[in-house]
Amino acid sequence: MLLQRHNDNRVVEANYITKKQDLFSAYKLTEEDKEEIEKLAKDPNIGEKIVKSIAPSIYGHEDIKTAIALAMFGGQEKNVQGKHRLRGDINVLLLGDPGTAKSQFLKYVEKTGHRAVYTTGKGASAVGLTAAVHKDPVTREWTLEGGALVLADKGICLIDEFDKMNDQDRVSIHEAMEQQSISISKAGIVTSLQARCSVIAAANPIGGRYDSSKNLSQNVELTDPIVSRFDILCVVKDVVDPVQDEMLAKFVVDSHFKSQPKGGTIDDKSIGNSQEEVEASGLPVDTEVLPQDLLKKYLTYAKLNVFPRLHDADLNKLTQVYAELRRESSVSMGQGVPIAVRHIESMIRMSEAHARMHLRQHVTQVDVDMAIRVLLDSFIATQKFGVQKALQKSFKKYMTFKKDFNELILHLLRGLVKDALHFKEILSGSTSNLAYIDVTVAELQSKALDYEISDLRPFFSSTLFSRANFELDEERGIIRHHF
Repeated sequence: MLLQRHNDNRVVEANYITKKQDLFSAYKLTEEDKEEIEKLAKDPNIGEKIVKSIAPSIYGHEDIKTAIALAMFGGQEKNVQGKHRLRGDINVLLLGDPGTAKSQFLKYVEKTGHRAVYTTGKGASAVGLTAAVHKDPVTREWTLEGGALVLADKGICLIDEFDKMNDQDRVSIHEAMEQQSISISKAGIVTSLQARCSVIAAANPIGGRYDSSKNLSQNVELTDPIVSRFDILCVVKDVVDPVQDEMLAKFVVDSHFKSQPKGGTIDDKSIGNSQEEVEASGLPVDTEVLPQDLLKKYLTYAKLNVFPRLHDADLNKLTQVYAELRRESSVSMGQGVPIAVRHIESMIRMSEAHARMHLRQHVTQVDVDMAIRVLLDSFIATQKFGVQKALQKSFKKYMTFKKDFNELILHLLRGLVKDALHFKEILSGSTSNLAYIDVTVAELQSKALDYEISDLRPFFSSTLFSRANFELDEERGIIRHHF
């Protein structure tokens, strides 16, 4: 009887399989991990640390790193009376000039995010992204095979070269990006597959370079329906800026220096001196960046345990900002992406994601302000250059919220010190015996205003300022640099 059972060929017919274990069951967190994560969440600057930890080898691009961080944490999914489902996942489009590290960001998310599926628009067809029907060679029956969006269910789907897809393929993912399902009606199979994932896509402008004199739709071969499904649009332009270019070059050189193999021809003394220079350089230090493994655990913990809720006061503020944005953007109709009701939902999702990033169960005013800033940055970046300035002026109070200008200000201050030393050398012939040199606050303020930075107080109170051997004399309006 036992042998008979072993030799039986049994077939189970089923429509689908549901796993009893949840998505994150494979990622077990120890008690030590949970304690470390909860301790991290108490740090008031944990949000900034997480943003800095997104692709730390890439300099700058704070807007992209913030958008990716919000997409990785995600908002809260809602089901209205069990009939109408509202997505909580955040979709991001990176649009910009070649060589601005768009693909690098996608590759970082693939290695850090849970259930991340990477594909390219050039190599993926509609069925490769959604679902395909195949005939089973054994049973001769038609079977469904899920594409990238289905495989990324409850995760992140990364699509590079998004602009290289043909129009028919892009239309097929409309439903997947908003309703987060894929309806199939092929070969007698009529069903719907789940595709509850964030989409982070990267695209290049028409002709290779983004033209600021044109609007977004004139710069990229994407239709309005597909663009409107992205919560955040990050426009990256390779603009020539001597100050920013010098900071970027220093960051790249420093990264190469720190990653070179040990045991070369450089002597210990030169290594020691260079490391001291690195510490005083004002570049992000290792203590500010979370290790990738820890960030993975933090992300898992947040997704499993934190489900933020909005208050009525927060909704009122979002409604007010939406009304203001509709009014101000009416003068620029046809210049960029039109403001729609979807943008309110985007702000709600971003508020919840920012709260989840801080392991908060309730959305606070800070979360709402950050969501408003990200949406405004995204919306204004899609406008023509002439319209951008007017909108930036109108929404300045929202757009400067929690922006980190400290590294830029430090670089400007160092430039003033360098000029002062050069002037001193011309007058006295030597600066080798100097113990300090002074520059005025007014000079720094004038330089900072060129970058629309009016408040220097956060910089003066930062550790970056003191660590670089600067001291402020408020009474005399002087900044002193000690050698």
